[in-house]
Amino acid sequence: MRLPRRLLGTIALGVLGCSAPEARDFTAPPGSGGSAGSAGLAGEAGKAGAGMGGAGTGGTAGAGAGSGGTAGTAGTSGMAGAMACEMVAPGAAPLRLLTHVQYDNTVADLLGDTTGPSKTFPAENEVAGFRNNVAANQVNPRLVEGYQSAAEALATAAVGGDLQALAPCADSAGSVDCGRAFIVAFGERAFRRPLDEAEVTIFETLFTATLPQGYSKAIELTLRAVLQSPQFIYRVDAERAATPETGAIALGPYQLGARLAFFLTNSTPDADLLAAAAAGELATDAQVEAQARRLIETPRARAMASDFMMQWLGMSRLDGAARQASDVTAGPTELVPDWKASLAAFLEDAVFTDGHIENLFTSPKLFVTPALATLYGVPAPTAGVAPVDRPNERYGLLTQPALMALLAHADQSAPVLRGAFVRERVMCVDVEPPPPDVNANPPAVDPTATTRERFRQHTADPGCAGCHVLIDGIGWGFEKFDQFGRYRELENGLAIDTTGEVVETGDPELDGPLAGVSDLAARIATSSRVRDCLATQWYRYAMGRVEDEADACSVADVQKRFADSGGSFRELLVAIALSEAFRYRPAMEDP
Repeated sequence: MRLPRRLLGTIALGVLGCSAPEARDFTAPPGSGGSAGSAGLAGEAGKAGAGMGGAGTGGTAGAGAGSGGTAGTAGTSGMAGAMACEMVAPGAAPLRLLTHVQYDNTVADLLGDTTGPSKTFPAENEVAGFRNNVAANQVNPRLVEGYQSAAEALATAAVGGDLQALAPCADSAGSVDCGRAFIVAFGERAFRRPLDEAEVTIFETLFTATLPQGYSKAIELTLRAVLQSPQFIYRVDAERAATPETGAIALGPYQLGARLAFFLTNSTPDADLLAAAAAGELATDAQVEAQARRLIETPRARAMASDFMMQWLGMSRLDGAARQASDVTAGPTELVPDWKASLAAFLEDAVFTDGHIENLFTSPKLFVTPALATLYGVPAPTAGVAPVDRPNERYGLLTQPALMALLAHADQSAPVLRGAFVRERVMCVDVEPPPPDVNANPPAVDPTATTRERFRQHTADPGCAGCHVLIDGIGWGFEKFDQFGRYRELENGLAIDTTGEVVETGDPELDGPLAGVSDLAARIATSSRVRDCLATQWYRYAMGRVEDEADACSVADVQKRFADSGGSFRELLVAIALSEAFRYRPAMEDP
């Protein structure tokens, strides 16, 4: 019997969605639509029954209405205020899709496939600087098609490789027993928990029905179904409670193991983590901490930290950004890969070698490729990326070439972009958007003036000064870096004035006149506001959402642990993993 392609999707996603434990989005944010139902993942499977998500606001089955507006940057100081943090009060725990990075890492770890199938998926939406926000990323018809095509290609490639390694069977013709063994073993890895008997039966039924086409074909079709199942595509933090729930509910061992893995490695739990969950060894602070520290030392954790940093810094906007100058022979976008490689090397060194916030913002290191070495006039490595110290030129993250090139215009520096970036992303201080009738184009390049002289109107015009006094005073500090991130002492033969002022941040450690970027970097490196801001940014990334009132105590605790550690990034990651919001979920309400 040959099953039609659409019917396979219906079996995997409609029927399985009904018979599987009834997980649902019990905290779906208003206006975002519920998470997609099983129907949305199978095209026709809506006819088959239950949805996996909370109630949407209409639209086609499982398509999840709307993505919501972009969230503002919340303040980070004193979130908990006088709140008593004695009761566990976790924030929202919505049903969430695997991010594109998590999908690619997971299929690589499960099947050894490193082709990056998610590159064919629709782009993820960004909220508060991150592309993993659960409310903004719901299933839609194009994503459904992407999942189906990816599952088919992955399954075909997997059985075309080492079938005995994937689904070992002593019987050369295959057998139902071998199929069941594959379903049980692979299913546990794919669903991040053991399958229940109902799930095993459904997949076994599919395997048995297709076994006459051959063992490899039956495995392939079963694998397709697994890879399109809600239990694989979604991260499910809870099953329908057997009894009414109240208050905060501790995550089960497999759910907590999945949270740890997807936060710290952006991938599915490894064998050690699944074994710890099976043994009940994720129940205490010490056990959770031990697993967190183990995962932090894996290569996947380094990739996760890089993904966080690149999203936080908005580096995807550098792709295709044209930078030009009469004395640079490189093509307008030719240096983008070099800039990204340089920044990635710097971040890995800052986060994992030294590993403290102060070093992140003050390190004199510059990592160069051969092309960048020529551009910046430093010794060139024979290949790859190598560090050089530039103590009177580079002052940590904010003076790295990739960031300076990103925060620039095509033919000139951009003090407004640089000042606004530092204020919003690094200090967590909101910057109001310009009025709609303002001309946001930079002044034309003038070979007889400096950038600062050309931008004088910002502070001279009373209509502009109110906002620009908050921004430009920071941005001037970066004026010794041009649109390529090159250090310079003169602009058009004129001395560059990098003095400025930080105002109205609410942090006396930051506010006050600035002598230049070295002064700014030193203040940022020791600022409690910046430290709390960075902790909050990583918390948002870990939770896949912007914090709300219920997160106040957890965020405050994470910030305190980060501060008490002297700004250690490893301790920050451990603190998030140990937070109540990470280890608990709200009680489910009756439907």
